[in-house]
Amino acid sequence: MLLLIAWWVWGSASHRSSTAAAVLRLTAAVALMVGAWVLISELPRAISAGDENWWKGLQVTVYYSVGTVPFQLGISLILATLLFQNIVGQGFFRMIYFLPYITPPVAAAAIFRVLFSGRPSAPINNLIGLLGAESLLWLDEPAGIVQMIAGPNVTLPGWAAGPSLALTVIIIYNIWTYVGYDTVIFLAGLGSIPGELYEAAAIDGAGRAAQFRHITFPLLSPTTYFLTLMAVIGTFKAFNHVWVLRSGAALGTTDTASVAIFQEFFRNTRYGYASSLAIVLLGVVMILTLINNRIARERVFYG
Repeated sequence: MLLLIAWWVWGSASHRSSTAAAVLRLTAAVALMVGAWVLISELPRAISAGDENWWKGLQVTVYYSVGTVPFQLGISLILATLLFQNIVGQGFFRMIYFLPYITPPVAAAAIFRVLFSGRPSAPINNLIGLLGAESLLWLDEPAGIVQMIAGPNVTLPGWAAGPSLALTVIIIYNIWTYVGYDTVIFLAGLGSIPGELYEAAAIDGAGRAAQFRHITFPLLSPTTYFLTLMAVIGTFKAFNHVWVLRSGAALGTTDTASVAIFQEFFRNTRYGYASSLAIVLLGVVMILTLINNRIARERVFYG
């Protein structure tokens, strides 16, 4: 934060030519040096494996991203393909699917918190009770979903137990929120594909599946790449809804990297260390972006 303030002060002073501007530049230079020293002194600790909460937060973030991105994009592509057909109420369905995206995230997360409460009287527990299933703790459940499916008689290592049931609810929330947005973007991509290609493929005897595989999917690759990149970045910086939906009973299994940074900064008041963690998280996102760009260079087809 000190570096950002110093950068802003330096930029403001650079447009002036006076004694005050010189003082501002000197102040900014000192702040930059102090900020850089704090950052350099805290970075080794942030990168090392000594902070269990931070590395657990990164693991939770990876679970969150892997559990969100494929399903979010897959469901969006299916919905976009269906809505692209000439069906009754096409505009209505597009609006309905987009509503979760424009709903205030804190308000929507608060509603999810009520729906997926661990109380037996919670709406979702009432619903599964009608189906003959037992009530679940949902947002208060720290056990991994793979471990829960395997049963208590099967012992799995921590990483193989999967995301906790509480984190799974947050994953469901994220998918519900962004499916509408991704669907609209996919629809725009579908609209840019020339119809003559489908007509020629149909004349050659290609069925719907073959047309999707050889025409739709390759020509949608730029759209898919963009949405994948935005979804990955979004999951790694997610905070608002995670903070609202997290529960102490989940034993930290929903605390993402952003939550870990927030707690270091505001609760533990270790500002330098929290800033270093933010730099590390930025580095992780940049590495993932470079990997995405590398894959896009080989897989994305721009027609």
